[in-house]
Amino acid sequence: MEVLVGGLAGMLPCLIFAAIVALIVVGIVYGIIKARERREAMARLAASLGLRYYAADPWDLPSRYGHFDLFGHGRSKRASNIMGGQRDGRSVIVFDYRYTTGSGKNQTTHHYQGAVLEIPIVAPRLRMRRENILDRVASWVGYDDIDFESDEFSRRYHVKSEDRRFAYDILHTRLIGYLLRCGAAPSMEMQGPLVLVYDSGRGDVANTQRLLAIGQEIIRSIPGYVLKARGAGRKPGERG
Repeated sequence: MEVLVGGLAGMLPCLIFAAIVALIVVGIVYGIIKARERREAMARLAASLGLRYYAADPWDLPSRYGHFDLFGHGRSKRASNIMGGQRDGRSVIVFDYRYTTGSGKNQTTHHYQGAVLEIPIVAPRLRMRRENILDRVASWVGYDDIDFESDEFSRRYHVKSEDRRFAYDILHTRLIGYLLRCGAAPSMEMQGPLVLVYDSGRGDVANTQRLLAIGQEIIRSIPGYVLKARGAGRKPGERG
């Protein structure tokens, strides 16, 4: 009996090691399967929207859109599951994105979903994201963001812009109401002829379509006087 117990005790480290290896293999296989399922789902969504699908990034989006804050953090930046083409007469690119921060045991991979849409104006820099505790602390010492008539919106979102008047023009009452009804509305950046909307996390494919829809609504909500002052004066499809 003592020999049997001793033999089992000697095998225990091997059994634990084998179990750990098995769990790692299962995790890798599961990740491969989920990645394949996501690629297939994104390809189907792209086809339904009339967009072209790319499993890998053909444009190096982190460099192409490096002026946006989203692409200004971390290293090992990579976009994947790209959908690109035309919607409502304007170019759109929808994507998954990730980057890493830290190193060793402290290394973290950050995941996002995003959509970049062409807009019919040339915009100054405008950023909107969910407010956090650090923003509230900063406001107590005078580093406040732009406040709006909607207290709920001002509490929920941190908004900065090179042009405060432009921020009020874009984030008007109707669009604010729409964003509040969206629940957890994504972050938004607008600069030049582009708007970027994005969410943190992996999310599902339906959320990818939601981001695109929110971006399209932001564009549709641009007031006519802003279009005339900063753009062509009319939206695609409108007759003069």
